[in-house]
Amino acid sequence: MRTELDTRERRDAAETLRRARESVAAAVTDEFLTRHPDWVGRYGDRARRHGLEDARFHLAFLASAMEAGSTASFEAYARWTSRMLSSRGIASAFLAENLEQIGVALGEHLEEPSAAFGRELIAAAIAAAVSEEAGGDEVPGASRLDLSRQMFTQAALAGNRKAALTVVREALRTGSTITDVYVDVLQPSQYEVGRLWERNEITVATEHVATAVTQSVLAQLYPELGTSTVRRGPAIVTGIEGELHQVGGHMLADVLEADGWDVRFLGTNLPADGVLRLAKDTAPRIVCISATMLFNLPAVVSLIEALRTQGPRPAPRIVVGGGLFRHAPDLWKEIGADGFGADLRAGIEVMREVSQEAN
Repeated sequence: MRTELDTRERRDAAETLRRARESVAAAVTDEFLTRHPDWVGRYGDRARRHGLEDARFHLAFLASAMEAGSTASFEAYARWTSRMLSSRGIASAFLAENLEQIGVALGEHLEEPSAAFGRELIAAAIAAAVSEEAGGDEVPGASRLDLSRQMFTQAALAGNRKAALTVVREALRTGSTITDVYVDVLQPSQYEVGRLWERNEITVATEHVATAVTQSVLAQLYPELGTSTVRRGPAIVTGIEGELHQVGGHMLADVLEADGWDVRFLGTNLPADGVLRLAKDTAPRIVCISATMLFNLPAVVSLIEALRTQGPRPAPRIVVGGGLFRHAPDLWKEIGADGFGADLRAGIEVMREVSQEAN
């Protein structure tokens, strides 16, 4: 029978585990290396350093799963970790052993039934890891980056920047491009965070924490984006006055720059006259306007009209995107825009199409 804890019990157990993370990680790592002295001979000082880091990750994700009461989230973590270790020639048995050691340590730090609940999550995770190594069932139509997206979202919600960056680095190491990571990991993760907030399943503080983690990762990935050999011309990416969400526009600006555009990214909550002045100074071929909330639609319409009537000549083409337009796919036509990008990949294609039409 599954152990049931209420919200307060889960939260208290998770906080206790987080406070004990360093001592548990050290104990588990030392015990593991005592059992496997050949690892020290093989890896030297790195054996303990990496062992501690791995144990910290296990404990961080376990605490988050306990707080959420989510067996599935810790199973996903175990599958992702098993896949990562397998690519380095490390069998899932070692992961299972580490998790079992953590399960034993729970009894030293948590009262029952919280410790029992943690052990149940660990047992499910071990089964998932073994299944993954054996070639577990693939979800039909699932992206190869689905597990990375799940792990990144968990790390972002927990405010764990190091874990989030590790997930991204592993995706890049195994063959994904930075644009793949933007499109298939970071963007859908932000969508999921937004949905959780809309359903009142997370607080606005948690939403802000997750967004800050994503922005931190974007800052570290940006220098590695590279640029296209094709030069597509100047473009502006901007939010509008009153709009407080800028991560989507930030990601679009990055991937467009990698696609060969000379991008000016203006962030958000910027008065229309500021956008207009920059457009006159830089004569962009395209202006991309991002908006999330319905109440900001008048500001989008006003900016489009200003660019059409007071902007540079020839007038720039205008592409819109963001949550406001994803929920009303034909709205862009009604307000006089030239194109709409439903997501980052679509945004790149629409920019190319609209640019060609302007030639």
